[in-house]
Amino acid sequence: MKATNKPIVVLGAIFCLSLINPSAQAQQVLLNENGTSTLADAFGTDSGPEALPVAWTVTENGSGIYTYTYVINNPAGDVLLNNNGTPTSTPEIVDTFQVGFDTTAAGAYIMGTQSGGVFDQNNGTAGLTWSFAAVPAGSASPVLSFESDLPPVMGNANAQDANPPSPWSSYPNGQQVPVPGQVPEPATVSLFLMSGLLSLKYRSALRGFVGGR
Repeated sequence: MKATNKPIVVLGAIFCLSLINPSAQAQQVLLNENGTSTLADAFGTDSGPEALPVAWTVTENGSGIYTYTYVINNPAGDVLLNNNGTPTSTPEIVDTFQVGFDTTAAGAYIMGTQSGGVFDQNNGTAGLTWSFAAVPAGSASPVLSFESDLPPVMGNANAQDANPPSPWSSYPNGQQVPVPGQVPEPATVSLFLMSGLLSLKYRSALRGFVGGR
């Protein structure tokens, strides 16, 4: 069954809050999010045994490091499909998972932290890939994980069986999964600063108005 992703914390709002209320800067906000995203098969099916649910978590520790984990669930009843999309009687496995983000961006991927697969690969600008022992229908993969200095945004993922190309993916019919976000553009940071300063100016004017009454 297709699940709805939990919202990712909007870091800009936290940043503006710290400008409005300086005491908030002393309070460390630790992220702890989890959810399930569904990857659609090659024929666009995004529910039922032919779709692939991915359970994920993103947690932040006291040092500001984010741990991303994924577990790929192969539904009972998943079978190989013919070229026209009709089902066969042969159960289908899944043995590869990939998340797409630029691992070469500053802080996006902490080298050496990828784990969970029998074979793990850093693909640079294409993201990370895990290959693991075949997961038959009705079973789940090991916990696949890595660490990053960057908080999450939603990005694309795909999974494969022993016969690529990928039969499951976020794009265009599936759901995205959390991946490390990029550092905000200077214009975005300026917008956050302006919003916070305007809020401070409004609060100062309001105190003056109340005090003058």
